[in-house]
Amino acid sequence: MTHRRIVITSLSLALVGLLGLSACGGSGEQAQQGAQGTPELPVRTLASSDFSVDNSYPAVIRGEDDAEIRPKVSGFITKVLVSEGQAVRPGQALFQLDDVTYRAAVNQAAASLSSAQAALSTAQLNERNSKELLAKNIISPSNYEEVANALSSAQAGVAVAKANLTAARENLSFCTVSSPVAGVVGSINYRVGNLVSPQSTQPLTQVSNIKQAFVYFSLSERELRAYTGGQVSGDLTTLFPKVRLTLADGSSYPEEGTVKGVSGVIDRTTGSVTLRVDFPNAAGQLRSGGVGTIHLPARTTAAILVPQSATVEILHKKFVYTLGSDGKVKFTEITVSPYDDGQSYTVTSGLKVGDRIVTAGTTTLREGMEIKALSEAEYAARQEAIQKQMMGGGAQRK
Repeated sequence: MTHRRIVITSLSLALVGLLGLSACGGSGEQAQQGAQGTPELPVRTLASSDFSVDNSYPAVIRGEDDAEIRPKVSGFITKVLVSEGQAVRPGQALFQLDDVTYRAAVNQAAASLSSAQAALSTAQLNERNSKELLAKNIISPSNYEEVANALSSAQAGVAVAKANLTAARENLSFCTVSSPVAGVVGSINYRVGNLVSPQSTQPLTQVSNIKQAFVYFSLSERELRAYTGGQVSGDLTTLFPKVRLTLADGSSYPEEGTVKGVSGVIDRTTGSVTLRVDFPNAAGQLRSGGVGTIHLPARTTAAILVPQSATVEILHKKFVYTLGSDGKVKFTEITVSPYDDGQSYTVTSGLKVGDRIVTAGTTTLREGMEIKALSEAEYAARQEAIQKQMMGGGAQRK
């Protein structure tokens, strides 16, 4: 009996101890909740300011005139008269094709013309004689018509022979492939002995006039509307600022460019619009076929800026928590410009100057929650103090 009484007494003491610990734990949680109270978060009163950011777009470089050089007739290349990178003038010979067949065609066409002209002379003589015989009623009108028709046929034969000779001479001239523009020679894709034709897959070469460089890049339709203020027709080039160009090696091109062309059609595949920027290139630093990066500045006056860290994104829509005069927050949708500097958004609708927004701690907020507003400096100072306290406590535990 004594042993059982001792066990029961021990169990009773253990239960009392557990209850005591539970009570102490409960009073500790209540004290922590009381210490937290109303959340204290940083709040910013919105003002307007000017905002500028350089937006970057990949670009390709083309010459003012990029002429693909292709033969107009088929033949074997007998001479390559230029080298890569050589400057050429309009009409300068670049390649020579084998012209033996074409010279023979010219000689044949010339002989055919001589034969046709002789036949015409005979037909003209017959027509004059027949006309005299018809006047003397020696031949019938039908006989004269036959002679006159023969004259017309001979005249047509001469015309055809002249056209054939012209075509043959032109084909012979095509055996010398010349540059249609002034510029520099690109890669030479065919050499002496290669058979080429107008249907060849690659051009013989390319001649680029690079005194003025054309640089092409693309904007989305939304970005285009942002730059043009919603205007999509008329001369849009005047609505764009001067632009800068970074070359493939990371260096900056010294000259500024001007937007001179905006495509009137949106690409169905990419949904983008192509723009052309003209850059002076007197030194020849830019080469056709090169790549770079266009820097297009976007400037907004009287802009309302909000920190990106203060926004919440849901289903591609952006929201902020605004603070009302009653100290309660409201989940507010905003729209922003497509251009940003990686830190702030430019608000286009949803907020106005004088509105107050919560700039940190938004993950803990809910619609209608009451908070205590701190300045951003006060909030930063408190966070720093808390961090130092935690670091000090950790050092003491060690």
